[in-house]
Amino acid sequence: MFDFAKICNQVENLSPVERGALIVSESATIVKKFEEISVTALNPIDALATFIIGAVMADGEIDEKEFLLIYPSLVRAFGDDFDFEKIKKTLNGKQGKTVLNEYVSALMTIISTADASLQADIVTLCLLVVAIDNKINARERRYIRQLCN
Repeated sequence: MFDFAKICNQVENLSPVERGALIVSESATIVKKFEEISVTALNPIDALATFIIGAVMADGEIDEKEFLLIYPSLVRAFGDDFDFEKIKKTLNGKQGKTVLNEYVSALMTIISTADASLQADIVTLCLLVVAIDNKINARERRYIRQLCN
């Protein structure tokens, strides 16, 4: 098992260049591991991307400023299919929490069937993206920490 608080502190202290390089390498590692395991639930990449956006939304609804701040990291991690209006429409509001919960559940299922290194990689990637402003607030930490259970 890994030390969640220690990883949070390390991620917050990275330079933007270091963070960007780690986002790319962690994403590649995760995608490769996802390809190696058989997943029958939701698309694991979609589940992970939605989970990360959910972490940014942990303090309420996602707004355009927050999205634009994390957008470059999302593109580095998942490609350029991220349409803010589509994501906002999907995740904000009453149905958004249901959709987000489905993706969180799918990601938890994926993690439970994989090795511990995949869990650590996913947690690290989530922290790298939400720390784009050099901090990980308490709500973001609580939200991401659920992957450690």
